[in-house]
Amino acid sequence: MSELTWAALALLPVAAGCGWWLARRQLGRGERRQRSDLSSNYFRGLNYLLNEQPDKAIEVFLRLAEINTETVETHLALGNLFRRRGETDKAIRFHRHIMSRPQLSEQHRTQALLELGEDYMRAGLLDRAEKLYSELAEQGRFSETAVRNLLAIYQQEKDWPRAIVQARTLARVTGESSDALIAQFHCELAEAAREDGDRDTAISQLASARGYVRDCARAALIEARLAFDEGRFDDAIRADRAACERDPELIALVLDRLIETHRRRDRVDELRAWLAQLSERTPIIAPLLGLARLDVERDPGRVIEILLERLEQRPSVRGLQYLVDLLNQHGHRLDAIEPDLLTRLMDRLMQGQPRFRCEQCGFSGSTWHWQCPSCRQWETTRPVSGVLGE
Repeated sequence: MSELTWAALALLPVAAGCGWWLARRQLGRGERRQRSDLSSNYFRGLNYLLNEQPDKAIEVFLRLAEINTETVETHLALGNLFRRRGETDKAIRFHRHIMSRPQLSEQHRTQALLELGEDYMRAGLLDRAEKLYSELAEQGRFSETAVRNLLAIYQQEKDWPRAIVQARTLARVTGESSDALIAQFHCELAEAAREDGDRDTAISQLASARGYVRDCARAALIEARLAFDEGRFDDAIRADRAACERDPELIALVLDRLIETHRRRDRVDELRAWLAQLSERTPIIAPLLGLARLDVERDPGRVIEILLERLEQRPSVRGLQYLVDLLNQHGHRLDAIEPDLLTRLMDRLMQGQPRFRCEQCGFSGSTWHWQCPSCRQWETTRPVSGVLGE
């Protein structure tokens, strides 16, 4: 049964109550006839909804809005139902019609404006939604809702300067901290500046990010990338390791760069000790794979033993894949199964497997997102751990 059908069933008691109320009231003949028409039209509209004829139901309910102002709440609810069904054009029609009512109360007008803004956002008409919510915010009506929606719009448009302004406003309105969110916006601006070759702006934005979150891990990673690009490998090492100390699972993102920078600075032994320590603090296998890559040329047999021991404790397809590659490269066999066959099997197992997943909504993929594309939350992406993960 569809959502609108359930809504129609939920409204049946309303229509029935309306009829009972009409029978009990001592009204004049003309008003009683008007109420009777109202009840009858409600039943007609509900019947259309039950029979999956929303367009006809819309016409009936829109006519009802011209008869009695008491139907406004019902119309708002019906408009919301259409929006949830993805029929934003119908939702917009409902809510705009309500706003056109000359005798509409200020409370209902504001409520209809908020719902219309939601309709515009769902329809992708962000410019209209932005204008509407900006007016509400300036007037101080439902300012928290308006500001939250403006913040969502600017994040969707990647308009980070305006997003920063709205995040600050939201903190003032709600009394809740927006520091972590604002730090992410400054990191986005730093990333854009770095890609454009504007080093000074990137550094300035990183300083701003740290002004909100002092030990911001993402800011450290961007700083490391800047240092690496400029050949300042000691600075890159310091920044990358600082980020991983804050969040050990970030090693999955920077392992290649860490290995290269430590080799360039002849600090491999130091990296080896640090990776061994880090591997005890995180369930993912990336630190151990880093150790294996550092030692495989010197003592492949020992590396294989360590990997086997670790995989017995924490099974991981990615770790097993690396182990099979080692066995294949060094002429070993895994029982009676040919290493190249196992390699192909592991490749097939890993094909299409997500590497990262949002802890908030479960969105997964092969790319790390600082802001989840699905739920729009920040810093909720984590490496997938377990048998099919890191």
